[in-house]
Amino acid sequence: MTIRSKWAVVPGFVVLTSIAAIVSAYTGARQQQATTPDTAAGSAVRPSARATNKAPDTVIVNRGEWGYWGGSTPQGRSPTQPIAFPHPRHVQTLGMNCLYCHFSANKAMDPGLPAVSTCMGCHTVVTAQRPATDGLPARTSEGIQKLTTYWQNKQPIPWVRVHKVPDYVQFPHMRHVNAGVTCQTCHGQVQQMTRVYQYAPLNMGWCINCHIGNVNPAWKARYDCSTCHY
Repeated sequence: MTIRSKWAVVPGFVVLTSIAAIVSAYTGARQQQATTPDTAAGSAVRPSARATNKAPDTVIVNRGEWGYWGGSTPQGRSPTQPIAFPHPRHVQTLGMNCLYCHFSANKAMDPGLPAVSTCMGCHTVVTAQRPATDGLPARTSEGIQKLTTYWQNKQPIPWVRVHKVPDYVQFPHMRHVNAGVTCQTCHGQVQQMTRVYQYAPLNMGWCINCHIGNVNPAWKARYDCSTCHY
């Protein structure tokens, strides 16, 4: 094939490519029209990945209170939990250690929450029917009753997360705990909280303030970008 004949083929390819693009666009439009819910009838439309600026597998459908918040959860946040867990009674009265429930805080990124079976290790004996003790009358414990129901139904307790940093921030609990940073340093006096709330702002300045030693006790640690963002 000569050079002239080769160039003569190019317009044909251009025409075929254009026709294929037009047919593909037309077919896609017809398919979208056939599968799109009727918004005039009041049907909910699932937001596209482009609209939510998320990958297709993480499209946000429920635009809840925290649906589009990219930073840390706000200081003072105190969501209602499915069971009103009394930290003061378990920690101060019974002397339980944080690691009994938050079992992986000293060995993993996440502090962990106890399995329902861990709770029931005590509450098969300490049942919802509470006798008159510690100046309190005989009563039925609503919290233990709920716990027992989750246990009987073989369901986990749907705790509502209180503290959360953005996905682009890594906070390895084990490094901090093993360095001697107490739970109370970041989470406040949880052992005194009848309802847990977010004690610290959890923003970048707050973290760096600790890493440069501007706290008491004066811990010091690396604070270059890759320390937390990796």
